[in-house]
Amino acid sequence: MALYDTLNPAQCIAVEHPGRAILVIAGAGSGKTRVLTARVAWLLAHGVAPEAILAFTFTNRAAREMRERIAGIVGELERRLWVGTFHATAVRILRREARTLGLPPSFAIYDREDQESLIRDLARELGWPEGSFKIGAVLASISDAKNALVTPEDFARTAYSPGDRRIAEIFMRYSAELRTSGAMDFDDLIAETVRLFRNHPEVGSRYRDRFRHVLVDEYQDTNHAQFRLIQALTGVTGTVFAVGDDDQSIYGWRGADLRNVLDFETTFEGASTVRLEQNYRSTNNILDAANAVIENNRARKGKHLWSEREAGAPLRFVLAADEVDEARRVREFITARVRAGGALADCAVLYRTNAQSRAMETELRHALVPYEIVGGVSFYQRREVKDLIAYLRVAANPADSAAFWRIWNTPRRGLGAGVRATLEQRMASAGLRAPAALRELVQEQAIAPAARRGATTLLALLDELGTMLDVPVDRVFARVLESTAYLEYLGTEEDAPDRLANVEELLVAAATFTGEGSNSVTEFLGEAALVTDADRAGQKGDRVLMLTGHNAKGLEFRAVAIIGLEEGLFPHASSLERAEQLEEERRLFYVALTRARDEVLLCAAAFRRRFDGARGGQVSRFVDEIPAAVLVREDRRRFDVTRTSTWSSTRSHDHHTPDRGRKAAVPAASEDSAWDDDVVSPGTPLRLSAATRANRRVGQRVVHKQFGHGIVIEAEEAGDDLKYTVRFGTMIKKVLARFLTGGDADES
Repeated sequence: MALYDTLNPAQCIAVEHPGRAILVIAGAGSGKTRVLTARVAWLLAHGVAPEAILAFTFTNRAAREMRERIAGIVGELERRLWVGTFHATAVRILRREARTLGLPPSFAIYDREDQESLIRDLARELGWPEGSFKIGAVLASISDAKNALVTPEDFARTAYSPGDRRIAEIFMRYSAELRTSGAMDFDDLIAETVRLFRNHPEVGSRYRDRFRHVLVDEYQDTNHAQFRLIQALTGVTGTVFAVGDDDQSIYGWRGADLRNVLDFETTFEGASTVRLEQNYRSTNNILDAANAVIENNRARKGKHLWSEREAGAPLRFVLAADEVDEARRVREFITARVRAGGALADCAVLYRTNAQSRAMETELRHALVPYEIVGGVSFYQRREVKDLIAYLRVAANPADSAAFWRIWNTPRRGLGAGVRATLEQRMASAGLRAPAALRELVQEQAIAPAARRGATTLLALLDELGTMLDVPVDRVFARVLESTAYLEYLGTEEDAPDRLANVEELLVAAATFTGEGSNSVTEFLGEAALVTDADRAGQKGDRVLMLTGHNAKGLEFRAVAIIGLEEGLFPHASSLERAEQLEEERRLFYVALTRARDEVLLCAAAFRRRFDGARGGQVSRFVDEIPAAVLVREDRRRFDVTRTSTWSSTRSHDHHTPDRGRKAAVPAASEDSAWDDDVVSPGTPLRLSAATRANRRVGQRVVHKQFGHGIVIEAEEAGDDLKYTVRFGTMIKKVLARFLTGGDADES
């Protein structure tokens, strides 16, 4: 078979392994799809019937790719195999066995919109006031329970808190309504298949007798329900061939269970493990960096990637002055690749959170470099960003009907469909624009009192914004947020942290725009519209790809830039207090590194603009874990530290005029300053000034009686006191200022 000519010795061992349970630890770029395909071909060549083979994938794309490769080897036999995602395979089984479960074979599958509508109706029946619960949070709890195979009855028995008891009640009703409607949701598909096999042994036995060989791709991403499905299908006689990489397990936040990999040998009797460590993608310098970083994790099977490729260029680390300078450095890195004969599509910019794309988008657009946001939405096309900009659009142009209807009842202010119909009738009969027609309805008391109050509030805000068209744009946004309580409104969303981060980044963009000498709301709106146009133009042809580390998994590029490498950003602040979450962040960084074939640029910013000022931080520990032998660090004296930046706070009632002459908050050299060195030392504390009294302490060395020596990485006011986020070695703690000494942290 020609396929075997392309396999290395470790791959051949995996493909031909005679055991009943085989775990193939397939490192990044080690050819796992080739091994899965070859395993199927080997089984067929050794007399296994195609109908006896079942292969699970995580995406339809992966299923198609596997089918195409298998068909290229075995031809028509491929059609008799079962190859598909977990959910598609579960649907296939459930359709056949639906009557056993008391469901029609044509049962409906509820999508997210269907689920939200049902939860909303049930909450209304239970008398829950609108706004007293988060639909996304309720559905997330139900989804987690189903993926853990927890029934509504089990959930109710262990619901001790008032919140859990409320969710238990709606979970019961939700499940009953699905059953009455002859429907399932996405999570039911796998859970109900597992219960089918468990509660109807004769059905489970029939499928186990059929599928003697079960293959699983991306095994490290399986959750508990998927693991139980695999276990139910293999029983004690079937063979499971699982391929995955524990070092690329980055979906714990959505239920993936790393223990499925770590406990494989104890779960499946007589199991064997084969490691694929030869990498066909990256240079050895990149692999040495990735190996060194991931070795700091404890929860792993262990492997060491290597390549027959050359050592390649060393990785580069740049500590930029701020996020604007960071974006400029990345753009220069990309354009240098193009001048050397490369393509933009060979380059990718990776970041931890979507909000980080804004500065990069602006830089690339100004430089006329086409780009595409992968797996996300261009910054100025994100819902919360468009909502806030719509307020400015209506203030600048009351005839902008699209913008008016966008903000009409966002956040909710009692202006429903009936009021809109009345308003549209008045607009048509009187030939008025929406704001003028609404004003007439209010004056005539032609709408209900609750709607009249909401309309009055909206009109008052639009009138006020109309007088602020030449006020610094960040102050205008601040007024919108204050008047509408938009941040509180976003706080009810399931993905509130990401959306709030986007709002904060919009305020940063407005402050930066003001700092460049422009105050006009109209000019800012033009700038935002141009960014949108640039993003659309970048969708075709040669373009830079911008994406999160999570969305980059499975992809590869010649050159990769990873930005935002600061403590609290990457690794994310939410991961710093739990060891298992920090290890997942390290795995995410490992995934980002191993996307690169030839070159890697790592970037951090000495400070990042935030809506309440500039904040300094500490270079990510992940940079410090890369061996000096493979990492070149940028000379700090090359930074342009004279860029003007201006700030104004968006905290309530604080609309001070920005200090237009203030320089970027990059410290001057002194005896104890980290800036005295010619070369950046990752992990070195940054002594940075900032816009508030609390933030001036960022970067200071402090001492705590219990935790010892530490570095302040964030500061905030806490009533009459100050609270600091401090890194003590590898621990991150929030501590009141009065419990710290050293530097000037004990000042008050």
